[in-house]
Amino acid sequence: MRVGVVVDDLMLYSRIDGAASAADATVVRVSSPSDLPADLDLVLVDWSANEPSWVEAINAVSAQARVIVFGPHTDLEAHASARAAGLGPMWARSKLVAELPALMTASTVK
Repeated sequence: MRVGVVVDDLMLYSRIDGAASAADATVVRVSSPSDLPADLDLVLVDWSANEPSWVEAINAVSAQARVIVFGPHTDLEAHASARAAGLGPMWARSKLVAELPALMTASTVK
């Protein structure tokens, strides 16, 4: 499994990377929309920055990969922005962390 990760928080990135390593998945850290590979199975996007330039790239990759947008549960603006951009419901960061082991298995991917 190849997992694309769009996150600036190094602590969270290390947790994602650790869960991926434990599941024998490959992590690709992505820092700009143009760097988002097309051959991913799962894409994890920290939407707390509300970066509109990512919307097109995320929607494009969602045709073949499962995309999970996440951020602080208290950031209602980010939640509304994700929905308005057509990115679906946004997970709380705590839910993402709790679900990491299950997300890294091929059976849970689109």
